Amino acid sequence: MSLSLLTFLCLGLCLPVWNALRVTQPYRVVSHRGEVELFCSYHHTGRHEPEELRITLYQGMYGEQEEQKVCISSFTHNSTAFQVEGEGERKVRCRGQLRPGKVNLTISGLRGNDTDLYRCAIEVLYPPPYLRTFGNGTLLYITEEPGCFTPEAQRRDDVTGETSVRLPLAGLAAVLIVISAIAILLVHQVLQRKRRFEAIVPMMSQNDGRFD
Repeated sequence: MSLSLLTFLCLGLCLPVWNALRVTQPYRVVSHRGEVELFCSYHHTGRHEPEELRITLYQGMYGEQEEQKVCISSFTHNSTAFQVEGEGERKVRCRGQLRPGKVNLTISGLRGNDTDLYRCAIEVLYPPPYLRTFGNGTLLYITEEPGCFTPEAQRRDDVTGETSVRLPLAGLAAVLIVISAIAILLVHQVLQRKRRFEAIVPMMSQNDGRFD
């Protein structure tokens, strides 16, 4: 076998091993105070460390449509921090920080109905060869944070507050009415017994005089 053929086979078999990219993500992350932190870890195998990377965050388990892109940014080892606005009509903001072997993403602007699976796609732009790999996906659970009160919400709260105050007062009034009614009945019964007793005493005295 010629030397050129051996070289060709070696390059064909070894290059995929020498240059590989693997991306991993946590299984589940819960938002806190309107923000969610997502760590996209990557492991690159190759002769040279990546000098320029690009990260894209997609919403959904499958697909790479434009409307699925949440944010996208490129960065280098000389510029490790970035902040970008969301793609399209999204009011989402992504802040990122490149760390050894991972990208820390802080995402703000997501709402409760944005709870979904989110995938990190990391690309090695330089040096060659170009590599692109998706992570396994992370379930981002977005909790609804209390916001500013609208006039309608304020009115509802006022009505609720008034109702909550009226209910104890109404209960107290009902208890007082029941107690008053019971007291009146007891007094009425006592007066009736007293009148009966006063009517029986003279009759007993007359009967005693007859027997004498």
